[in-house]
Amino acid sequence: MGDKNFNTFIDFGKNEIRACSFNKETEKIENQFELTIKNNQSKDLLSEEELVEDLIFNLEKKNGEYLDEISLMVDSSDILFISLSIYKKNDEKILNDNFLKYITDEAKYEINKNYPKYEIVHSIIKNFYIDEKKFSELPKNLGHNKFAVEFNFFVYPKLFLENLREIFARQNVIIKKFIFSSYSKSIFYLNKISDHGKVILVDIGFEKTSAFLFEDRKIQQFNILPIGGNHISKDISKILKIKISKANELKLNINNIDNNKDLTQDEIELVKKIIFSRTEELLEKSTLFLKNNNNLKKIKLFFFGNGSKILDNKFKSNIIFNYDIDLLDEDYIDICLSGLSLAGSEEKTFSNEVILKKAEKGLFEKFFNLFG
Repeated sequence: MGDKNFNTFIDFGKNEIRACSFNKETEKIENQFELTIKNNQSKDLLSEEELVEDLIFNLEKKNGEYLDEISLMVDSSDILFISLSIYKKNDEKILNDNFLKYITDEAKYEINKNYPKYEIVHSIIKNFYIDEKKFSELPKNLGHNKFAVEFNFFVYPKLFLENLREIFARQNVIIKKFIFSSYSKSIFYLNKISDHGKVILVDIGFEKTSAFLFEDRKIQQFNILPIGGNHISKDISKILKIKISKANELKLNINNIDNNKDLTQDEIELVKKIIFSRTEELLEKSTLFLKNNNNLKKIKLFFFGNGSKILDNKFKSNIIFNYDIDLLDEDYIDICLSGLSLAGSEEKTFSNEVILKKAEKGLFEKFFNLFG
């Protein structure tokens, strides 16, 4: 595996699969491939395997080498967001260079013990505390009486990940890293936003919506909703009694819907009403996880993802939402770059190695918070 020329990232979406191969030396995209999933193929295991086989074949053809490992970007509606703080005293001898790895492994052990049916996908260090003072980065001097690290973890069901591993294994491809796609993209866009205060980034996907609240570039809250752009198409399909493909076409072409000769005027107005009401519902629900919605006046809202395209139309003034929003353009390059960037930053943060020592009972306390 070490003599390969490319690092490949695959974004495994519900209606599109995108893949990019980065040159290992330049870290630039040299090859990319996209597949559109039709007729809900992603719910059929056989179709899913055929899509992966087609994807791997085309990537190997473009790269001119066998593909044996990838990083897989994927979302799951069953993801959990867990907060955990580890408190320690200075009577434990930990070298400064190894402190972060040592504490992180302690935290991961607790997550694995308490959530045996889940697997950690992302470990996030939120804050450090030295003698009850908060720091955003690890201080050099740890010679204090008390110190603590506050973590966030994103965990996926093991069964979900194992099914994906098996699908790719049948093509002789190992998944070396899983990446929460919506989170990866949120971090990528967050780094392009100049505002350092409170920011909400919302990824409107095919059948789910992920919302992230950041403050001072640190994730504070997360929510995932089982509603996305496809639910609008389903509503149109059900009410007008037309195929889902036709309903999706009407949704995507809303700017020209007044010229549609296949619909009566009443049907045109009905389609608009469905789109506007569903969109308003999605906007409201994506921000309900905040304890006080009035705070939105001081928070910047950014929406992205395929489902967010419905917000950019000539009728958008008819969508009732009391807060200003910004729309972010998204393409396959940004998606793949977000995966590469997040994987690199996590590797750098947690690269130190340490031999764990068994901590004596009573030397640390742990506190959990679960959002899912």
